[in-house]
Amino acid sequence: MASLYFKDFWNKLDVCAIVVFITGLTCRLIPSTLYPGRIILSLAFIIFCLRLMHIFTVSRTLGPKIIIVKRMMKDVFFFLFLLAVWVVSFGVAKQAILIHNEERVEWLFRGVVYHSYLTIFGQIPSYIDGVNFNIDQCSPNGTDPYKPKCPETNEDNKKPIFPEWLTVILLCLYLLFTNILLLNLLIAMFNYTFQQVQAHTDQIWKFQRHDLIEEYHGRPPAPPPFILLNHLQLLVRRVLLCRPATRHKQLKEKLEKNEEAALLSWEMYLKENYLQHQQCQEKQNTEQKIKDIAQRVDVLAELLDLDRVKRTGLVEQRLIALEDQVHQSAKALRWIMQALQGNGFTSEEDMPPLASSRTSDVKELDLEEKPEEKQPPYHVLSRNLIYPGSHTIRFPVPDEKVPWEVDFQLYDPPAYSADHKDTAVQDPFNLSLESLLKINYNAMDGLIDRQSFHGLYAVQDGLPLNPMGRTGLRGRGRLHSFGPNHALHPVVTRWRRNLDGSIIRKSLKKMLEVLVAQYPLSDVWALPGGSLEPGETLPLKLKWIMRREFWPQFQNLLKLGTEIHKGYLDDPRNTDNAWVETVAVSIHFDSQNDVQMKRLNSFLQGCDPELCIRWQVLDRRMPLHANHKLLLYKVSTLLGAYY
Repeated sequence: MASLYFKDFWNKLDVCAIVVFITGLTCRLIPSTLYPGRIILSLAFIIFCLRLMHIFTVSRTLGPKIIIVKRMMKDVFFFLFLLAVWVVSFGVAKQAILIHNEERVEWLFRGVVYHSYLTIFGQIPSYIDGVNFNIDQCSPNGTDPYKPKCPETNEDNKKPIFPEWLTVILLCLYLLFTNILLLNLLIAMFNYTFQQVQAHTDQIWKFQRHDLIEEYHGRPPAPPPFILLNHLQLLVRRVLLCRPATRHKQLKEKLEKNEEAALLSWEMYLKENYLQHQQCQEKQNTEQKIKDIAQRVDVLAELLDLDRVKRTGLVEQRLIALEDQVHQSAKALRWIMQALQGNGFTSEEDMPPLASSRTSDVKELDLEEKPEEKQPPYHVLSRNLIYPGSHTIRFPVPDEKVPWEVDFQLYDPPAYSADHKDTAVQDPFNLSLESLLKINYNAMDGLIDRQSFHGLYAVQDGLPLNPMGRTGLRGRGRLHSFGPNHALHPVVTRWRRNLDGSIIRKSLKKMLEVLVAQYPLSDVWALPGGSLEPGETLPLKLKWIMRREFWPQFQNLLKLGTEIHKGYLDDPRNTDNAWVETVAVSIHFDSQNDVQMKRLNSFLQGCDPELCIRWQVLDRRMPLHANHKLLLYKVSTLLGAYY
């Protein structure tokens, strides 16, 4: 019980206050120790006043402030160690420079510690710089017990001879580090402690109130000094009347079933009130109102879209039934006419012609879903008039002159090869025959793979020819290598879902979301992929958007994905002698709880602050590179999704 009693800080303060009070009272009653007793009683009064702070724990506002004060006292305790270093160092240096051989211990302590401490609060010694020095305010030989010893002075004119410039510099440095650095550090420590406690004010107050109720539950109800009557009553009952002590009922740790049910119902009531209050606050928020309206508009648009689709399907079903009836009627009329002809009522020449094929066949062809717009037979983006990233203009090439087999005598394209200073492996940018003969085409040329997915390609005058035909520009352009420049374009998709997790549909087809990126200095979105560096398995642009630790896992996803395209890519950077060939792999996450998709989202990053990454709704109208839209169409066809 004693150890439990002394665990509480306020009980320790009680014992200290009582011991000091009894000591002071004893000294007060003895005539020879009257004055020391008065001093001790004044200290006891301070402790009793501090003890009154315990009553503030009842208050919701002042209760947590006591915890703040207690924690700040700890901060001050550790801060004093730092402060003592500066105070003692400055005090000793000042005392050694100004005063010679001070033998009085009390004045030595004053000069080293006390005066240095008061300097922090602005009480700067007047003799520190020699300007305000007055010999009447000090004792030359240190014999006057009420005056400090004078600084080092000239015996002739009684002027100070200590180095004033040094003492001024030391004073400035001392005030700089103590007043500005250390005191602001203490304020920052106080602020951190205050914020920590203030964030849990309500919980602290409830625990304090519980401890206070539990403490006073087992104590006599009368306050001091009337509590002495209660103790006197207990003494009479226990000693004189010899009655056993009556134990106070302790607070319950476990409740009965009915009490626990009442407590649970009360907690449920408070929870409902709290949730209702939160909902009311969210509804009153302008942003939440806008979100609710936008969500309702989306739901309404989806319902209208579904209704339109249902109506369209109903009309189509009615048209199919009507065409079936017309077909049956046509068959019946044919049978009737054949029967009449067989009985000799009419000749075959007079018989009106009837369609032998079912009109439903035509209907099936008409209702068949239209595929994506037919792709042109020749590359289009590779013949853009202005070559990207330069001022070079291509030689115009009409569609009929694109194939190399077609004679085009006027064809005289300019040559352009960019110098990539950011890469170490690249082909020469001049078209000299000597440098071109060193290149090994249609094979592995060191780290560079010059093999095409379309088989062997022709080489003329040391330069390979684009297998898809003329582009209006010679050289390798902005590409790194002559011949095929291999690339990788992963198409990462997931289903677009509502807030409840259901998949959103449009025209009875599921809608997809695709992972796209917008690179710096680009106005359109692109798939997270690009050209492969020699010897690398992942494109550099793909490495930009995800952290290094996820690269091996993404390679595993590529192996498990579905290849949707492998071959020539119509790219604006293509030339007559250099072109892009890519492998597009579809990586689809069917479940919204897919672990790999969550890991992918957590490992996405942007090495450049201008790089933007997001999940975009897959739609033909999205601002995307034209050659990438063909890949998205193939993915949507593969998954049977809306495009």
